[in-house]
Amino acid sequence: MVDTPSDTSKWKIDFFDDDTKTEYDSYFQNYPKQKHVKKSFENDVKNNPFYHPVTKRIKFMKGNYKGLLRYGKSDTRIIYKPISETKTVYPVETGKNPDISYKRGSKKKNYLQ
Repeated sequence: MVDTPSDTSKWKIDFFDDDTKTEYDSYFQNYPKQKHVKKSFENDVKNNPFYHPVTKRIKFMKGNYKGLLRYGKSDTRIIYKPISETKTVYPVETGKNPDISYKRGSKKKNYLQ
């Protein structure tokens, strides 16, 4: 289980590498109607990356994706890794529901270390 920090300071969003940031930004450029999801994601996870009052908006991943969380709104899914020590959320993958790696069964990127 992931530790939830008890203090109330905001989390920040960062990226493991430039490719992930480019993928994240280009997804929302390619699907401009989904920009509201980007804004919602960034606001929601800065407050608490482990919980959202809307059922199934944030889910803990299982199996090969254990340690990652999934944010889902509309058709968009954002898989991310929260690091409690630095209070940083790292988006790992962004995509539409049927095209994202955990739905395709393809191998995940190695961000679980």
